[in-house]
Amino acid sequence: MLFEVKSVLQRKIRLTETQWNHIHTRHPEINNQMNKIIKTLQIPDFVYYSKKEHTHHYLKFFETTPVSEKYLLVITKHLNEEGFVITCFFITKIKVREKVLIYVKNKNKL
Repeated sequence: MLFEVKSVLQRKIRLTETQWNHIHTRHPEINNQMNKIIKTLQIPDFVYYSKKEHTHHYLKFFETTPVSEKYLLVITKHLNEEGFVITCFFITKIKVREKVLIYVKNKNKL
């Protein structure tokens, strides 16, 4: 296991070496971005729930990334009080289709 942190939703989220190998192979720009992944889980700008995929989408905007200003999207699967990272990558626009906003930074959960 590479890390386990408590997310803003009070879930323990872990990232395994196997999943990390999958992520950085598909998204090499994410290499050396572990601190940003952890920050995104702990202090995101937004968290959306995808009813279709049964996943949580944590998003945080970073002014400096390997690919310019972008949001980091960390997609997790929650099982009871714990969860794990499925994937993560940088995006320019947040796609909210078929997703429910469940957390906004500096506001109470919706």
